[in-house]
Amino acid sequence: MSARRSTEELVARLADTLVPVRPISSLRRQGIAVALAWGASAAIAAVWLSLHPLNTIARGPVSAAVFGALSLIGAAGVLLGLASRIPGREDVARAAAIGAALGAVVLLGLAWALPRPVVGAVTLEECRNCFARSLILAIPSGLLAASLARHGAPWRPRTAGIALALGASSLGALLIHASCPSPSAAHWLMAHALLPLPTGASVGLLVAWRLDRRAPRARRALALDA
Repeated sequence: MSARRSTEELVARLADTLVPVRPISSLRRQGIAVALAWGASAAIAAVWLSLHPLNTIARGPVSAAVFGALSLIGAAGVLLGLASRIPGREDVARAAAIGAALGAVVLLGLAWALPRPVVGAVTLEECRNCFARSLILAIPSGLLAASLARHGAPWRPRTAGIALALGASSLGALLIHASCPSPSAAHWLMAHALLPLPTGASVGLLVAWRLDRRAPRARRALALDA
């Protein structure tokens, strides 16, 4: 009887530590949800700032390259962050990482190609409005993507956190680039890329820390569920 009672107590203690495991949504559903959140930000930007994406591309090769690079980093970054938390989507995550890296290379190449006096002439005061607005517009898609990643598989928290925040900040900067009337290529690079993207990556470290803190408990839940 004592052995049976001890076994029952052990089972009861194990049951107390169980954490419900939520099913992980498919990558397609998560991507659509984040796209809808970004669409809401785009609608706000259209009313608030007036978007002109075609005019932005037509301004010249530098503006078009910034537009394309921000689009690529935004979409690939979010895709990388979401796919890295879904079992079996490692191939998608690798492809997305390559896409985000290509976008970053384009931006760095543009910054390197511009004459130093042109880049140095841009002040932080001139960049402040666009920089702040890009972060504001990144919030809806960033928060939703982080929430989806939080309920994903408990691995690769640093990759997921940094990639999601970088992607969301790039998507916010894309809306600003499509609405900014400035004719300055240096302004486009600084205010629309070189300031918001590192800031987004820094925020991603905090997201990664939160995901990392949750990981051990989630792993125990998966092991007990198995």
